[in-house]
Amino acid sequence: MSTPQTGPQPEDQRPGGASSDRREGKPRFLQTIKGPLWFSFALALIGGVVATMASSGGTDNPIRFDLGLIAFGVFFMVSLVVVAMLQLAAKDNPEHLSQGSGVHRSSEELHRQAVARRKAEAQRKREEAGREEPGGTTSS
Repeated sequence: MSTPQTGPQPEDQRPGGASSDRREGKPRFLQTIKGPLWFSFALALIGGVVATMASSGGTDNPIRFDLGLIAFGVFFMVSLVVVAMLQLAAKDNPEHLSQGSGVHRSSEELHRQAVARRKAEAQRKREEAGREEPGGTTSS
C-alpha cells in the first residue's frame, strides 16, 4: 500500500505504529526491559538499606532515611546504566548492516573489487607482453 504523503508502507503495519512483532516470536518492549529494571531495583534496595544502616553511626543515633533514599536513587541509576551498556556491548549486529549499497558499501566488497581489477589488469598486461615478444623481434 502506498500513499503520496507517506510513500510505500509494509502491509503488516498497524495504524498505531505497532508492528506485528508478536507474530514473529519477538518479545514486546516491556518484556525486554523488565530484567534490567528488576536487577537494578534489587541492587538499589540493598545499597539503600546498607547506606541507611551505615549512615546512622550506631544504635544510639537515629536512622538516616534521607541518606538511604539518596543511595537508593544513585544505586538504581548507576546500575541501570551499567546493565544497559553491558547489554549493548553483548548484542551482535545484524548481518544486513555489513552489506551496503551505493555510498555505504562494505569495505570488504570494495577490497574484493580492487583485487579483481588488479588481477584483470595484470592478466591484460601479460597477454600484451606475450603478443609483443614474437612479433617485436627483428633480425638484421
